[in-house]
Parts: sequence; structure tokens; C-alpha cells
Amino acid sequence: MKNRTLLFGEGLFETFRVYEGGRLAFVEDHLDRMAEGCRFFSFPFSRQTALEALAQALKEIPQDSETRLRLNLISHGDHGAEETSYHTAWEPLKKVRIEQGQGVKLGFAPFQRFSQSPLLRFKTTSYLENICVLTWARKGGFFDALFTNERGAITEGSITNVFFLNNDKMVTPPTDAGLLPGVTRKQILEVACSIGVVVTESTVTPEALNQFDGAFVTNSVIEILPVTAVGDVTYGTPKIIDTLREGYQKRLHASLFPSGA
Repeated sequence: MKNRTLLFGEGLFETFRVYEGGRLAFVEDHLDRMAEGCRFFSFPFSRQTALEALAQALKEIPQDSETRLRLNLISHGDHGAEETSYHTAWEPLKKVRIEQGQGVKLGFAPFQRFSQSPLLRFKTTSYLENICVLTWARKGGFFDALFTNERGAITEGSITNVFFLNNDKMVTPPTDAGLLPGVTRKQILEVACSIGVVVTESTVTPEALNQFDGAFVTNSVIEILPVTAVGDVTYGTPKIIDTLREGYQKRLHASLFPSGA
């Protein structure tokens, strides 16, 4: 049978941060998203087989290391995705060290995205667009670059979700702008609500960035990183970012898999 992931990009993946002791966070959220993608694209999915693949990978990773682990769902078939298999790959994590008061800089992607593309809702192996923009960003001295959609609204970074702050109020682009509903994004929204931060999912344009006093980006590997600049707009580092990070860490440790490790 044809490897349809190799030939056509018909596949999905999830990326995890492996913490010391060989443990993962928010595994069910990651697998729920993969399962939703399989339903949408009509790929066969086995949660049990996916869990077994993760457990096997954790046995191979040194217990005293922190790594980036990728779970790939590979599709096979001559006339559509008739079967799927799971493949894992990992590498040591290069920690992003942020000193007190420092953060990362973001640029803007050199092209827009169409908000209604279904590919944006899932982590598909058709990932060349993201890689292209991340490479462009790193060459320009940025940590990541933000996409805008056909309406000129900010959506997400090539590897991150983005949040903006104004007097301890938090704004993040809505999913219908055309973005991946990140696992860490979900947790941050829940943390913010639990501590009384006013959260709005609404349109943010590049022209409106100077109305905020802070920003940060998230994903499952970097967790939360403050942003010091988006293009020509500079930001401080509001204390609420530390509060959100503390709340996230509590949720993370409560979710670690395997729980008995």
C-alpha cells in the first residue's frame, strides 16, 4: 500500500515536551485533537495504539533528560487512508532561557492565510508552510512570525499561539480567524478564568498592537514565553505573565502521564 503521508501529506502529528522522569503533560488533550482530525479526514484512529507508541518512546528516552517528542500518525492505502500506523521521534530539548525582564521578538509572516482552511485546525503533516515561515523568522532574528488572514487579522505564529495583555485583561485571536486550537492555549484560557482575568477571544490587527502593554506566546514545548516586540511595537513584561505561568505549572503537574512515574 502507498504511504499516503509521504506521497500526499495525509497524516497528523502531535508534539509533546517530555519532562524529567519520562513524563508527558495533557496527553488526553493531544490525543483528543488527533482523534478529531482523524474523524474530519476519515483516517482510522486507535487511542490505545497511540498510547502504546508513546509509552514505548518514553522507555527509550533517558529519564534525566527533557526532550521534544513527536507522535506521527501515518496513513497508508492505495485508494484513500485504509490503515494508519504510529511513529515517534524525539530529540533533546534546547531550553529557551529567558532572563528576568527579557523575552522574545516576533515578526509578521510574509504572506497571509485563508481563515476557512480546514488544515489550520489540526496538526497535519502538510507542514511546509509553517516551516517556511519559521525559517524566514529565524533568519530575520525573530523567535517566530505571526500570520494574518485574508481580513488582515492576526491569527497565530508558525509554531505558537499568541496572547495580548492590557491592564491585566487578556485578548487572543478566536479560532475562526484561522488558527490551531493549541493544547497550551486551552490551559492558559482556563487558568486565566480561574484567577479572575478578563479574557476575550476577538480580532486583533497589526495596527492595534500599540494598545496593549504586554504579550506572550505559547506551545507545549516552550510553555509560556513573554514577547518584548512584535514588529516595531515594543512591550514590557507584566507580572500577570508570571501568575499565569504558575497556574499553568500546577495544571501541568496534575496532568503528568504516566501518573505513577
